[in-house]
Amino acid sequence: MSYKVLLADDESIALETAKFNLAGLKDVELTTANSGVEALKIIKANPTAFAVIVVDFNMPDRDGATLIKEILAINPKSQIFVYSGDYSREALKRSYDAGASDFLEKEISPEFLRTKIEAACKKWEETVATFQSPISDENSVVIAKIKMVGRSRSLAELSATVQIAANSSCNVLIHGESGTGKELVARALHESSSRRGQTFVPINVAAIPENLIESDLFGHVRGAFTGADRDKIGKLEFAHNGTVFLDEIGDLKPELQVKLLRFLQEGEIHPVGGNKSKQVNVRVVAASHVNLEEAVANGKFREDLYYRLNVLKLFIPPLRSRPEDIQPMVAHFQNQFGGEKKNILMKTIRYLERYPWPGNVRELENEMERLMTMVPSDTIEPTHLSAKFFQNITGTPACVNDLPYSEFITHLEQMERDYLLANLAKGGTLRESAKHWMKAPYTTIYGRMKKLNLINSLNGGGTNEEAIF
Repeated sequence: MSYKVLLADDESIALETAKFNLAGLKDVELTTANSGVEALKIIKANPTAFAVIVVDFNMPDRDGATLIKEILAINPKSQIFVYSGDYSREALKRSYDAGASDFLEKEISPEFLRTKIEAACKKWEETVATFQSPISDENSVVIAKIKMVGRSRSLAELSATVQIAANSSCNVLIHGESGTGKELVARALHESSSRRGQTFVPINVAAIPENLIESDLFGHVRGAFTGADRDKIGKLEFAHNGTVFLDEIGDLKPELQVKLLRFLQEGEIHPVGGNKSKQVNVRVVAASHVNLEEAVANGKFREDLYYRLNVLKLFIPPLRSRPEDIQPMVAHFQNQFGGEKKNILMKTIRYLERYPWPGNVRELENEMERLMTMVPSDTIEPTHLSAKFFQNITGTPACVNDLPYSEFITHLEQMERDYLLANLAKGGTLRESAKHWMKAPYTTIYGRMKKLNLINSLNGGGTNEEAIF
């Protein structure tokens, strides 16, 4: 991830000159605004995105001091540089009084400007990242209400599509990797539709034993099979007038695909062992992490069933494709797990943004729960992250040799933390773990744990030390 820098100036020549002077900076992404109003609009859309905000002091719609105050009202932690041709005592005083971090003359050398911006970017990584303002994009409201938090364009587009789909009665097919939140989107569809007062029934097709899935979906009559000692209402009938969410629909066996297709065509269910059909009014939302088009091509999924389900298709983008959503999601999970008093540094967020997230949102949620409950420190630094975040920075663990030395040391420390905690989890006291599992002197292991700040974590502030050590 690159550092984001915002340049605001009403003179296009000044903007182009600043962009040219900063073009040599590595890992810096420039955004420009030609007025104070435009700058505020950009900042409001993502208050914590910019490492540095550079503003002209004299713009027709906003003077520098007013603009600085308005920016700080959005995010009090913003680093704001005034970059102006007006180097008067009054301009300096008003800028610093308003909260500017620095005041630069437009006549300064490009090298000095780059040095200032680069230093500010590094300083930004040491600031606290967990400031969060409400999501302002109205298209995100539907998703945000059910905890799919983010600011990316792809999430906003998904939210808008959910709203359109909710206002119709057609079947919906959701495609997304495991852990992206397919059930949350299905619930959003239901809660935003005219069926919201009725039952929402989620069914994980892959989790139901093969010999029970037909009964689970369609119900059965007494005596239909061994153990069927009474009539049972299937989940499709239970959801009458509501919504059924069929997760992992790609795992449905061919013979059940036929029966589901008949239900979608006729709106009728046939309980196992019964000779009477029942009319049921249900909206079906299906989901799969596998590509159903490929499954159809390979003969593993019925083409006619696919087209019945795929009237409207929703795609949930994987977390790795929307790193701008990481920071607001971190703040959300921080509050969810009771970590409001902890501070998470920007440099920690940047490690999270560079990770590929194979487990998507579910994996981020698990990592945040671990950080909020297991880390005793009030400040969450990169060293507190699991070792996997350092192994994947350059793509594979084998590329650890390419890390800067400071990141390499951080990587080693986290590997040691994981190693110690994994061995302690095997059971017994620290003395027993050191002797039997780690084959090292107790004093050595205790010393390393103390250095890595793991003692307080294990003691929890009130645990009997003898019981552990």
